[in-house]
Amino acid sequence: MGKNNVIKMVLAFSLALGSGVMGVGQAQANTAAQYNASTSYSTTTQGYGQWYYGQMTNGQYTDLKYNTTVKRWEGTNGYPWVNGSDMHPGDTSDAARKWVSPGKGTVSLSAVVRKRSGDGDGVVATIRKDSTVLWTRTLLNTADNTPDNLNNIPVEQGTVIYFSINKKDGKNFDQTLWTPTVTFTPASTTPVVDTNSISVTSHGAVANDGKDDLNAFNTAARAAKSQGKTLTIPAGEFILSDVLVIEGIKVVGAGRASTTLVSTNPERGSIDLKGDKVELRNLKHEYKTTVPRGNGAHEKNSITVRSATNFVIDNIHVNRASTAGIMITYGSANGTVSNNLIENTGADGIHMTNSTNAMTVENNVVRAVGDDCIAVVSYKDGADLPVRNITIRGNDVGYYSKARGITVVGGTDVLIENNKIQETQMAGVYISVEGSYNTQDVDRVKVNNNTIRYTGIQQPQNHPNVLVFASQGVIDNVEFNNNMIRDGASRGIGVWGTATIKNITFRQNTLINTNGAATTFTNGIIKLIDNIGF
Repeated sequence: MGKNNVIKMVLAFSLALGSGVMGVGQAQANTAAQYNASTSYSTTTQGYGQWYYGQMTNGQYTDLKYNTTVKRWEGTNGYPWVNGSDMHPGDTSDAARKWVSPGKGTVSLSAVVRKRSGDGDGVVATIRKDSTVLWTRTLLNTADNTPDNLNNIPVEQGTVIYFSINKKDGKNFDQTLWTPTVTFTPASTTPVVDTNSISVTSHGAVANDGKDDLNAFNTAARAAKSQGKTLTIPAGEFILSDVLVIEGIKVVGAGRASTTLVSTNPERGSIDLKGDKVELRNLKHEYKTTVPRGNGAHEKNSITVRSATNFVIDNIHVNRASTAGIMITYGSANGTVSNNLIENTGADGIHMTNSTNAMTVENNVVRAVGDDCIAVVSYKDGADLPVRNITIRGNDVGYYSKARGITVVGGTDVLIENNKIQETQMAGVYISVEGSYNTQDVDRVKVNNNTIRYTGIQQPQNHPNVLVFASQGVIDNVEFNNNMIRDGASRGIGVWGTATIKNITFRQNTLINTNGAATTFTNGIIKLIDNIGF
């Protein structure tokens, strides 16, 4: 080959590196580019084209190993796995495709996702930026799901975008087509005017002046909605004298350690979320004073989700409320409650009721609350459907809360997975149909891979660490799999009540119990499979 031809080939290859579609191992941090998961897929190298192939276990990412026989990256015993176009979760780990930013700038995500089969119980698809959930959806059929509002997301060098698939309940038929594209735009060296947001300060709110900012917040929220922009709240303390309504917009603070909203009316201080695609992120909300719980009026909650759809509550610190910390009600659907700290409430930490559907509650810390930490409750009121399709995953709850840890008191299709539950006055996990509250039946609940320690402290109730109880209606198809149940204050596990309890399965759980009875099974069809300590 002639010398001139060699020079031409080198020049052409150099131009290709900066042409926009990245399929090479060395990314360009100062060049706009698209990174497609399929065209950049590597069978030999983690990190090729900024893409990695791994698994998420209890919120921690690790790389998978490539299997040359089946031509995919996979975990132990073949699951989870990731190939050029598809992903499949495992029993205890999510399948994860990871993209790492080559520099500072913004990214936009195109990420249509679809189950390959309409069979099975569905999967949970989630997109995260580092630990922050950007989008999540439960996929129950083969319809295309197109995440939106994933444009111009700020990133630093090393920022990670995760695309993960969770098995929901069982992993059969969970193969999922997902070939996202990440469009990276490097940061400009010249200052950029943010035209996509409105600050509350531009409409009269003043931080740290001790004066009521509610009118300024309301005016700014109306402007943000009419212009389709994000409402931002800078660092500092802002005063709210009444309920703040946020409808169909994104509200973002400077961080929950930086931005604080203080409600001064203990009877009316809730932040109400309404409409479609409403979001609340990165701030602290607290009441200056509280009053007794009384009738549990929603206006006394910290955050109330009222008939909202496709909503997000992320990285919020709730401190003090007369009733619940986060109340999700009136048929709200397709929501994510993640990475929040909730403490010192008069009622439940996180409460889902009144036909709420398709929720993911994950990576929250709930402590020292006045009732249950995380509760699913379905009342027999009017035409309410049961609370259903709920995933409660990776939460850390208890810390001397005044009732139970995680509860399903009426509800269907609930997954309680990878949570830590400790130091509650009543049972750590409570599955029930209660006559005193006139709740609906319970069906299809799975409690998997949780650690439940030292709960049931209060006497004379003497609840066990795990309690299934029915005083009316029917409980059926409840499974406890691979849980660590230890050091109960009063007892280990109970299945009690005089109403109808059908199939309750305990499979591969470990029970370490020194106080009271290890198990008290007084009702139900109990199936015990490969447990330790029963």
